[in-house]
Amino acid sequence: MQYIVIDLEWNQPINHQNRTYREVGDRLIFEMIQIGAAKLNSAMEIVDTISIPIHPTCYLKIHPRIARMTHLGEAELEDAPLFADAMAEFVAWCEREGEEYTLLTWGCDDVSVLQQNLDFFDCHPALPPLCDIQHLFSDVRKLPNRMGLQSAMALEQIPEEEGRDFHNAMNDAYYTARVFQHMPNPEDALKYPREPKQLIHPDSSRHKPKGELFDSLASAMASTAAREPKCPVCGRACALEEAGYVPQAADKYIGLAKCRQHGTVLCRLHLRASQSGRVALMASTAKATRPNIAYVHTKQYQMQQRLAAGWHFNAEAALLNADRSSVPFEG
Repeated sequence: MQYIVIDLEWNQPINHQNRTYREVGDRLIFEMIQIGAAKLNSAMEIVDTISIPIHPTCYLKIHPRIARMTHLGEAELEDAPLFADAMAEFVAWCEREGEEYTLLTWGCDDVSVLQQNLDFFDCHPALPPLCDIQHLFSDVRKLPNRMGLQSAMALEQIPEEEGRDFHNAMNDAYYTARVFQHMPNPEDALKYPREPKQLIHPDSSRHKPKGELFDSLASAMASTAAREPKCPVCGRACALEEAGYVPQAADKYIGLAKCRQHGTVLCRLHLRASQSGRVALMASTAKATRPNIAYVHTKQYQMQQRLAAGWHFNAEAALLNADRSSVPFEG
């Protein structure tokens, strides 16, 4: 049995008003521009990798945010194969050794985007189900929430390698394979097959980031809204605890503050990278309960322990990755 870890990069329309999107957006929201994969043998050794760029045929102009993240633009994709040819090349690579193989990915987004592209381009190779390493990882490590790839690497003390930038499909597949190597029973991945979800035609107004916009994550976290949260009872500015905020997820932070009159306040920040690359911040507060306070203090202690052990959390990169994973599903 061979394990083949795949990762995809895809383009999206610059805006939802252009002619191409109006014509095909209900059938193709994201157009694939790169397939990356890493192949592991039965001994869990990475024996090969592949990167296949894909020439776009619908969304010809690469979205600026996608180009910035992936370093793929019109010039890099000009001579790339079309989707059907790229898929044929990928399947031939998977089958090269003639062994049975399974496909693995990190999370559920790639499965759904791949299926939509296969349907749109009327391309139907015989592929095994895609299984979710992220789900396996969360269960093995007993995590309450799904963890991003970079955070999982940090937890397993897997360093980023020189020349292997994130948001390149082959590199992300390689790093996912490195995390997979740390799973005690890799065959358990087969227990987590992912069915593609139906992608829906998004309402652009619904997906427009809400909240105050900032030029960077750092400026959002240093803003008055974040540093001087308002008491939910009296509306006065509260004093944020010295420990500050701790991440719950790439785009969610939590902390505690004190109101002189009404006691401890639970503070939540929800962040989102906008289409222009700016960061939208939505802040909310509520009266803190004892379980709230204990939970935040536990999260802060866990973060201190991880940082003391040499863990590095790249908050900016994690937020961009969270934005990339915001795929609109039906239901």
